[in-house]
Amino acid sequence: MKRRLFIRLIGVFAVAWPLASYAQQPLPAPPKHVGVLSLRPECPSPPDSPMLRRLAELGWIEGRNIVFDCVSTFGRLDQLPALARELVSLHPDVLLAVPSNFVRALKQETTAIPIVMLATADPLRSDLVTNLARPEGNVTGVAFFGADVTGKRLELLSEIVPHLRRLALVASEYQDSKTSQNLEESATIAANRLGFTWRRFRPVVANDYDELFARIATERFDAALISPDPLTQQNAARITELALRHRIPTVGASVSWAKEGLLLSYGQEARWGFVRGAEYIDRILHGAKPSELPVEQATKFELAINLKTAKALDLTIPPSLLARADEVIE
Repeated sequence: MKRRLFIRLIGVFAVAWPLASYAQQPLPAPPKHVGVLSLRPECPSPPDSPMLRRLAELGWIEGRNIVFDCVSTFGRLDQLPALARELVSLHPDVLLAVPSNFVRALKQETTAIPIVMLATADPLRSDLVTNLARPEGNVTGVAFFGADVTGKRLELLSEIVPHLRRLALVASEYQDSKTSQNLEESATIAANRLGFTWRRFRPVVANDYDELFARIATERFDAALISPDPLTQQNAARITELALRHRIPTVGASVSWAKEGLLLSYGQEARWGFVRGAEYIDRILHGAKPSELPVEQATKFELAINLKTAKALDLTIPPSLLARADEVIE
């Protein structure tokens, strides 16, 4: 009987030992959640986006240890405060946004969740942070120059359009109020220096661009400047097609605009901002406080010229300007 009891006890231990060992194994940590207030209709970003690639290099794999909670503003820009509130209510570990008014909307909803800016214009002048070196609040990330570059864009445009006397400034109703104020001040300074007048056109919905460009052509404006804002970003292809159809020389903010078909663009490339933004996400998810992460100011500017568009508009690009271009699209 003792022998049978001993064998039975051995059997119990044989079953219990692996179960006890399994119970002692640490459970995998739940994935971190990143909330995105997106300009794009598809949410989140496509898998080949620069931000997701950089996050993967840093060990963050979507669906495994990181999850994106995404709210799209496409076609719903008039609901921005409610959409920001919806995203914050999901309680993600960190929030992401690009345009100044998107960051502002999130900031108004939370002072606790870290907010990472991705290529956001003029965060200091727009009162999103109080100090670039030490942001102090819950907002940090990558800053781009905004209205400060307006004068340079118009100077470059005037080299191709030397008869520039009337400029159409296209910036929608959804441009951040501070950014809008800075833009108009910079346009006035450039106009006084270069000798032209300007008028602002304010589209409210996507269909407004058709009538707007027809008016710019009918009223014989010499050129147009497309200021980056949520609505113009969401309608880039439509804007470039309309500018070509109405034969309006137009300058945009980044290389992607010239690649789409605008005559030229001058600014900072968002790709770099998204890559650097991924590094901010990584540091915050590892415990860094946004108030202690300096805002990084982009410093590299890129000039892109679309020769195909110039030819369609019967414009000659000065050789000196071509020599300064970072990218020439043919």
